Amino acid sequence: MEDDEIVIGINTTNNNFKKRKNNSKNKKKANSTKKRIESQNSNISKKTNSRTRISSSIKNSHNKYYRLKIFTAIFLVIILAIIILSSSIFDIKNINIINNSILSADEIISISGIEKYNNIFNFNRKKVINNIKTNAYVETAKIVRKLPSTVEIIVNERIPSFMMQYADSYVYINYQGYMLEVSNEKLNIPILVGCTTELENIKVGNRINNEDLKKLNTVVKIFEIAKSNDLSDLITKIDVTDTKNYTIVLEGEGKTVYLGDCNDSDLNTKMLYLKSIVDASPGRVGEVFLNGNLNSQYVYVRWSTE
Repeated sequence: MEDDEIVIGINTTNNNFKKRKNNSKNKKKANSTKKRIESQNSNISKKTNSRTRISSSIKNSHNKYYRLKIFTAIFLVIILAIIILSSSIFDIKNINIINNSILSADEIISISGIEKYNNIFNFNRKKVINNIKTNAYVETAKIVRKLPSTVEIIVNERIPSFMMQYADSYVYINYQGYMLEVSNEKLNIPILVGCTTELENIKVGNRINNEDLKKLNTVVKIFEIAKSNDLSDLITKIDVTDTKNYTIVLEGEGKTVYLGDCNDSDLNTKMLYLKSIVDASPGRVGEVFLNGNLNSQYVYVRWSTE
């Protein structure tokens, strides 16, 4: 008996079909998932765009609101300014001048350009200050509006401290060398003799030349030390011709005093000697020589025999 053959057949057709079917299902699932994700992303994007549009709309609304507030504020300011400038409440009724001693109040008001019964806001403060400072006596000026109707002008004046003489005229100058006034009137202040500032440069408001400014620095030092020794009121002239030998004249005491270069530390000592001599010989005419070395030489006085 022949052995039976057993043949096991594999149905490849069915297997392939099942694989294709499974692949198709997987593709459908993948496509479905992809569509679902795309749909979700689309919804998220729509929501985001919607939020962006809402936010932009709100922002634009706020901007319009703020612009409206700004325009309203500007409009109100303009209206208020018109009311203020047209109201007689703010008309200037008082102009007060403070700290003046040389210039009169009327002089300062006149050059300021401010007029009564004009609106208190209707002038430029800087321009008024510049107007006032055109007068050489005025060093600084300050303008204060005191509502509703008062203006204060506070000045700081230059004080004439010395004079320079040109022919019959006197040029008043202060400690900084500013020329304050040219006058025929002789003030009770010292005359500087020997200045080199030329006549064509003599003009109110100008300063003396550099050479004279250097001399003036020494003159101020002499005058201040003399003042501390109660001698400044006696000085009528200071001769600066020779910077190695400054000379002061006390006309009321009849004395001419030679001080030397005045750059040493003995100037105060020299003034103490001079004070002693003046007190000991009131009205006696003569020359006092303080231009030597006081540590090694005696003070020499030459009295007049006339």
